[in-house]
Amino acid sequence: MVNFQFSTLRYSFRVLNDFKTPYFLGSAFRGVMGRKLKKTVCIKPFEECSRCEFNRTCPYTVIFETEQFLNQPSKYVMRPPYEKKELKEGEELQLEITLLGETSDYWEFITASFSGVINLGKERYIKLHGVEYLHPLQQKYYPVKSSIPRFDAYPFFELVTGKESLIIQIYPTSIKVKNNFVKASDFDKEIFIKSVVSRISKVAYSYGIKEDRIFVDKGRFEITHSRLNPSPMKRWSNRKGKHMTIPAFEGYIKLEGDLSQIYPLLSLIEVINLGKSVSFGLGRVEIIS
Repeated sequence: MVNFQFSTLRYSFRVLNDFKTPYFLGSAFRGVMGRKLKKTVCIKPFEECSRCEFNRTCPYTVIFETEQFLNQPSKYVMRPPYEKKELKEGEELQLEITLLGETSDYWEFITASFSGVINLGKERYIKLHGVEYLHPLQQKYYPVKSSIPRFDAYPFFELVTGKESLIIQIYPTSIKVKNNFVKASDFDKEIFIKSVVSRISKVAYSYGIKEDRIFVDKGRFEITHSRLNPSPMKRWSNRKGKHMTIPAFEGYIKLEGDLSQIYPLLSLIEVINLGKSVSFGLGRVEIIS
């Protein structure tokens, strides 16, 4: 059996002044979340997390610094909008976050980190005005009340598509193979399958049950069309105090053939993203047709 639980929240923000969004807002949202989360829960604010005796149990490190202190995949997946847009005062901006395993128990801490007036940088002011959770199989959102439900991954493995071709949109995604970042020109079927299987396997192993091997017969389908381009994502690192670039690519691929094995896995990847830096919003994948 392969399974893990997750919850997906959608945060809706009211725009407080006119501004233009950059293409990549993931780093800005993550920065806001991290700073306010630490300020809310930290009981030893003048001590570095690496030296703190509570760094394996503190909500801040458990949620936000999972990879550094617990050596596990990020416990949350961020899906910001990927578009440059002129927003007017009173309009809406949305952000989705998927919480893996027991992290859904901390949803109120995460919601509190987005409360009040937020500056996304360069005088881009927004304010939280709504929180909903997603029912992933119904693809419907419901208002959050006193708690949020967890959903199991295993029903996704039973999903069926009657199609023999699918177009997959890949938003900026960063993938490593043998410690090297994959270039858009090098991305192929083998890397695609390996990345999908590896991502699901690691999440299940860390936050659920991984008793069975996930197998995809690569001879069943082909990538018949690929339009991928480099899309490096620039972000500011508070920890290192400098701008950094995450190697990434984005675009579309078309799959044709027997998609019965890969389709359920892609439906699950839509929930948990693909590759590296998912906590920044990289690796978002959508089945668009």
